[in-house]
Amino acid sequence: MSKGLKILQIGLDNWSHQYEIPENMDWYFVCPRSSKALRKMIEIDTISRFQAVLIEDGNSLTDVLEFTDFFEPHSLFYNQDFKTTDPLLLDILKKQCAQPVDFSDPQALLQDLSTSLFSGGYGDKLFPSNIQIHSSFEGSISYQGLEHVMIEGDFGTNFHQLACWSHNFMVYKNLPIELWLEYEKQGNCEFRFIVRKIIEGNIDHFFEEEVYTEADLEKAIVIDSIDTNFLIFLSVEARGRGTIKLGNLHQRWSRKQFGKFVLGGNILHDSKRDEINYFFHPGDFKPPLAVYFSGYRPAEGFEGYFMMKTLGCPFILFSDPRLEGGAFYLGTDELEGKVKETIAHYLDYLGFDRKDLILSGLSMGTFPALYYGASFEPHAIIVGKPLANLGTIASRGRLDAPGVSNLAFDCLIHHTGGRSSQDMTELDQRFWKIFKQANFSKTTFGLSYMKDEEMDPQAYENLVTYLCNTGAKILSKGTAGRHNDDTDTNIAWFLHFYRMVLASDFGREKE
Repeated sequence: MSKGLKILQIGLDNWSHQYEIPENMDWYFVCPRSSKALRKMIEIDTISRFQAVLIEDGNSLTDVLEFTDFFEPHSLFYNQDFKTTDPLLLDILKKQCAQPVDFSDPQALLQDLSTSLFSGGYGDKLFPSNIQIHSSFEGSISYQGLEHVMIEGDFGTNFHQLACWSHNFMVYKNLPIELWLEYEKQGNCEFRFIVRKIIEGNIDHFFEEEVYTEADLEKAIVIDSIDTNFLIFLSVEARGRGTIKLGNLHQRWSRKQFGKFVLGGNILHDSKRDEINYFFHPGDFKPPLAVYFSGYRPAEGFEGYFMMKTLGCPFILFSDPRLEGGAFYLGTDELEGKVKETIAHYLDYLGFDRKDLILSGLSMGTFPALYYGASFEPHAIIVGKPLANLGTIASRGRLDAPGVSNLAFDCLIHHTGGRSSQDMTELDQRFWKIFKQANFSKTTFGLSYMKDEEMDPQAYENLVTYLCNTGAKILSKGTAGRHNDDTDTNIAWFLHFYRMVLASDFGREKE
């Protein structure tokens, strides 16, 4: 009976004879240059996918060339000590996005893989509204929506509990989690993060306490699993005098050193602890590079993986885990710079240039596709349900479309620090100032829009009015309904535009 994870080792010594193989692994071993034996093994056990391939000696990488259909990119692991200048081996490492790992302790590596190769993924967050301030604190407390809670005053000369979260996190057996706290502080104050562990079913006994300093919080906190489920109670202690802003507390299933959310996934951070997630898939390594920005998404992780994979070309997925479901991918110059650097890096990685780039997104994801598109002036920008005027969305939320997008108010505060009409106008102009500086004369725009759009009703008209005078090629299709109506038809047109551009401009006919 299959145990779940199918792991292939290519090496001289079978690790299953020397080390304890985790219970959730089916272990397969072949010696180097044993392609016939591997093929027969795959046929006998009807293996469709290996969750990981371990290469002890990097010179054996050529052994996997005819078997790349049996494992996903980022799941090929080789000894980090391996060095080569061989073009063929370097090409394999590059096209498979192979990961260098430490092979010095195989037992530890096996244990890490056993808890990191799970299917799917999960991440969520506790909002500031879940933070309870200790009753002994006598300073100022201000909750700013889903942005943060601001705590200002004298915290004492010694560390005392300042706040705790009203909900606990569950850590499941053999499934470690990562914690990331959004926070800022000013003044002469310090704080530390406290994790107390409680065995499931026990409400009054902490079996372990861990204290994390501000230096520790520069990286995500990994709460390792044990042989049973347990809960964690989280709190903050502070001392000194000043202001502390506590934002969202993120928790994600951890893949440890192998990626964020998925194998090969990553997170961009800035000095304010804001973050944007990304994942690169090499596809067939042929143009174009398709970039997809996730839309509004309370759950943390990536959307659009299978949709983009069906296109066949290399792609990048971006997601924004801030606030309730994203902050439209805007941020500090540092954070926005890292988004652009990531796109530029993978263009170079693939050997492409801007004429081989497509930026795309749906709903919230349309804003960054257009906004960052202005910096790259790509071959195409393809969007469904375009949004461009974030300040207008917030303004309309007061009277014209109340309750349609409450997130817009949190975005307004997050990106401007204010909530006035002037702040709304400035946030609108933040987009148009960048967008109107671009040269789109060689860019194709695919615009799938809603005819009764109520969040940003002028976005489509504003875009077309401006683009008509730039020489840009515009393909558009309107669908009856409001922003959240008839999503299936809108996505169908979004993909239609994608396949049209891929077929006509890159010779990629629909399979």
